[in-house]
Amino acid sequence: MQGVLAMAAANFDSWLHSPRTIIMLVFIAAICYLQMCGYRMTLEETGYTMHMGETLFYEFNFGCNMPMTTALFLVMVSELPRRIAFQQYALVRSSRMRWMAAQVVYCMMMVAAMLLLILLCITLLALPLITPGTGWSDAQRIAAGVIEPQEALIEPYIMARFTPATALLAAMLPMMFFWLTMVLVILLFGVWGAPVVGVVAYRFIVVAHVTIYFEYFPIPMSMPMHFATLRTVMSGYEGEEMRRLVGVAAGYLALIAALVGAMLLRVRGAELNFYAENRF
Repeated sequence: MQGVLAMAAANFDSWLHSPRTIIMLVFIAAICYLQMCGYRMTLEETGYTMHMGETLFYEFNFGCNMPMTTALFLVMVSELPRRIAFQQYALVRSSRMRWMAAQVVYCMMMVAAMLLLILLCITLLALPLITPGTGWSDAQRIAAGVIEPQEALIEPYIMARFTPATALLAAMLPMMFFWLTMVLVILLFGVWGAPVVGVVAYRFIVVAHVTIYFEYFPIPMSMPMHFATLRTVMSGYEGEEMRRLVGVAAGYLALIAALVGAMLLRVRGAELNFYAENRF
């Protein structure tokens, strides 16, 4: 594992210091700022107060503008595996299976970095807006008779089953699985020598729910973006929200396992050549 982690860390370091990545990180921070501007307007219009935990959950429940953040993330990870000289060195000094495992770990590190960046930005931007305290403010307002359950910013089934901290983790879960699946699909096409195809496919996935539903489509169906946020995953499944979340997580795990298995089979006999990339 030490060699796998070393290769993954080298890829992650190269990705993190790419000018393209740095520029996209700035744009993601700007998206978070716009999200918090909207959140501030919501608090001003309703007159509600919220704590830090429930503020973070509220934003992650909606995915922090998932279409835009996903599009920016796609730009950041459009080349997998990375075309750097280190890849050839790693293949010579290690086995193909370890190299492939390092690529998967590297993908996990990118997704984790993306989630942590958004969490950090939202936390810093929320500091002027929150009030000290714990628990669900909406639950306290409902108990005091100030508002009706349908007027709450947080769904009643969330307040009944989660604390703000566990709800935040649950909200991160679909986002993590969606982005991890995305980068693994791009990596799979990259191993087959066509990383651009993976990027184009996922870009279509991001806008498919808008494109298809804009036109008349006689067969009802769920688009991939409907599985990208906790709100869309649980919406419409009253009384079965937890079963729905577990089922979606199991589906993601099965898909991820299939993608990793396909890459391991491919890399055994593939001819892998890497050339120095354009550093931008």
